[in-house]
Amino acid sequence: MHTLSLRNHRAFVETPSGFVHVRSAGNGMPIILLHWTPASSRQYTPTLSCLANLGYAAYAPDHLGYGQSDPRPKPWAIGDYADNIASVMDGLNIEGAVVLGGHLSAEIAVELSLSHPQKVSRLILDGSPVWDRTFREEVLATARQPTPDWKEDGSHIAWVWERSLWLQRMWDSSFVLDEGGADFLRNAVIDSMLAQQSDDSADALRNYNMEEALQKVTVPTLALTAETDPLNDCHRKVLRLADGAVGYTFVGRHPHHHPDKTADYVSVLHRFISGEMDDFETIETAKKTEAESYG
Repeated sequence: MHTLSLRNHRAFVETPSGFVHVRSAGNGMPIILLHWTPASSRQYTPTLSCLANLGYAAYAPDHLGYGQSDPRPKPWAIGDYADNIASVMDGLNIEGAVVLGGHLSAEIAVELSLSHPQKVSRLILDGSPVWDRTFREEVLATARQPTPDWKEDGSHIAWVWERSLWLQRMWDSSFVLDEGGADFLRNAVIDSMLAQQSDDSADALRNYNMEEALQKVTVPTLALTAETDPLNDCHRKVLRLADGAVGYTFVGRHPHHHPDKTADYVSVLHRFISGEMDDFETIETAKKTEAESYG
């Protein structure tokens, strides 16, 4: 296993499908952080440092086609993403790790645990698209927007800004374009401009049966959500489908959109990995809480 310092590092790992850009920090138990899409490993910059301070070796790769990784082959399915992350882990000499994935990457993390079970010791699913087929098609029809042709006057770049703003407000309904919001949006635009492919993996998301996959999961699983997360209504489904899964709901905005919550976010990850889960949700406590809210 690579020896890392507490300072964040960046490197490229060669895989059969192309070079993958990886951010990393720390020494100790490895944890792989898979970013939401369309975004990049930049999402985990503060998380990496915080995990490193707790004694983890944390790695955040850019999926192929995003951030500074190479373009990905076409067509590209969830299984292909999972195989590629397994290759990244091989390139980093990581035999097994805690694997965290959010939104589309929750599916990638689940598939990695099923197709490469020796690679995943624990799963952390940070928002999971457990949708029926009809709703999945409706969501993707709205989310997938064609990329405009390039214009000499640069007017096509406005689409990148508008698309990034739409995504940010979809992920965080309370998003405000103040000074802090401008920093988030600037990074989102940079990531979008860097990405060689901007189709946001809609086809991969459309064709993966997350409900069926969750029922096959055998490793300890933590389901995360936030009150404002657009996938919050899927949270109980994950607890029900993944045998023995526990959950945690962040109050208000997701920590990814609220940097001063990073320590709280990492604390939850650490407690799950350490087995300190007394206050975590189960499907039984989730049902009780819901019943009380309607009582």
